[in-house]
Amino acid sequence: MYKMLETADIFVTSLRDGALKRLGLDYETIHSKFPKLVFGQMRGYGEYGPMKDAKGFDATSFAARSGFVHAIPQANEHFEPGNSPIAFGDWNASIALAVGLVAAYSNTLKTGKGDKVTTSLYHVGTWGMTAALVAQQQGCDYPKNRMEAKCPTNNSYVSSDGIWFLMCFGHYNKYHKLVFETLGMDEKWWTDPQYSSLEKLAESGKYTDVVAALHEACLALTFDEIQERFRKNDIPFEKIQSVKDVLEDEEAFKNDQLRRVVYDDGQGYGSDNSYTITTTPVRLKSIGDPALKRSLPVGYETRIIAKEYGLSDTDIDRLISAGALYEYKGETPPKGTLELSYGIHGPEE
Repeated sequence: MYKMLETADIFVTSLRDGALKRLGLDYETIHSKFPKLVFGQMRGYGEYGPMKDAKGFDATSFAARSGFVHAIPQANEHFEPGNSPIAFGDWNASIALAVGLVAAYSNTLKTGKGDKVTTSLYHVGTWGMTAALVAQQQGCDYPKNRMEAKCPTNNSYVSSDGIWFLMCFGHYNKYHKLVFETLGMDEKWWTDPQYSSLEKLAESGKYTDVVAALHEACLALTFDEIQERFRKNDIPFEKIQSVKDVLEDEEAFKNDQLRRVVYDDGQGYGSDNSYTITTTPVRLKSIGDPALKRSLPVGYETRIIAKEYGLSDTDIDRLISAGALYEYKGETPPKGTLELSYGIHGPEE
């Protein structure tokens, strides 16, 4: 490992401090040996609290402890927390760590000095819950009951054919008339002064009346009717999609958020043996959509890489026998595994 770090710019780990010290890969040791190296660590919890040495996982540190899972269900007699989508926090936390690593490396290029970059699943979770944590202190309890939404035009509703959608017009005072007219509601909802602003709704508590009226107005229309009216009047809303819906969303494919990759070894799904995969959410104009390649079997290039760092076949065999290295011994992957997958949009000059 030290041999590899001699030519590395950045070292990233998710191991806890105890394991890193036992391996001689803790920050203090690494920094003393390679002072120009940027050290990055993903943690479950912060470096200083009582949980600093505890195991941390996406579902526990990010989703459960941050309040995220608790904030999603409706606050009514049916309240029951569910499970966060797998790795939801992992993906978000990885972006935070990547930003920190790039910032640290940029500084290293200027100063010649390395740095230590850390983030934690719990910290990223509380950061994502910023608005909720502030609102809770202002008297806005979480979880919420949608029938008691303080801003009726920033809420979820259901159509006559049972399709749920979420409307996001936080500027009620400016846009409530547009929404009410679009849905064909009685003009009292925008002419009566008591419904004219969020401030007045908060004072009187009549926001529940407005929500109930909006609820009934939406139940009188099919989702297609609501969608046509809202798109025509540029009212921001979206159907609350299922995971299955997303996998068929043309918008996601047009922007290369989702990409179908064919597996010629028969490991995909459907008649074309394909998987629909996600792509990284950042694009550089000079690169365009990223070229992707399927991961090779674990250990497939062990011998090649080890030789690049000066190990002989004898050394490699010895390390494999000792359990220090692993080498893939299965069949040669099909040709398609080694071929790149390209998106729709190429680089622009």
